[in-house]
Amino acid sequence: MRLHIGGVDYSAAPFNGFYLGDEIGSRNLADADRYDQLPVLGARLGLAVHDERSLWRDRALVELNRAVLHSFDEARVSLADHHSEARHFMRFAAREQEAGRCPYADWSWINSHLAPPLTPTFHRLWTNEEHQPNFHLDPDARRRAAGEVAGPLLVELAGGS
Repeated sequence: MRLHIGGVDYSAAPFNGFYLGDEIGSRNLADADRYDQLPVLGARLGLAVHDERSLWRDRALVELNRAVLHSFDEARVSLADHHSEARHFMRFAAREQEAGRCPYADWSWINSHLAPPLTPTFHRLWTNEEHQPNFHLDPDARRRAAGEVAGPLLVELAGGS
């Protein structure tokens, strides 16, 4: 992330973010375009994986997300769940409104991948504006994530200094 302040981009500014359990379970492990573990887990759970109307994917997804949270708890590593964080965000939004400020958020980023309608953030639309100062995805990082070589990495790969 680059920090943009006063027309200047700082590429090495500290950035704080957090990862929710359902991002690991629902997005990374379950997504068919990523690790695609639901069919494996569903079969191991004895679910009817060839019958979509059995809702085997939903049942396996909940168990996968429970396993992710459990594994972090067992390792004594903090990992937030989507229900708690949705409540935290709603308290933050209420405090912002009480102070006369409009809370803003990208709806797709603050809602769960597992059960969006079950969280209080789902039923609200949020203003999604760009404010400054702000963090933005580093363009070189974006190109590297897309599999392209970018920026200083190009010099390193070419044997330069």
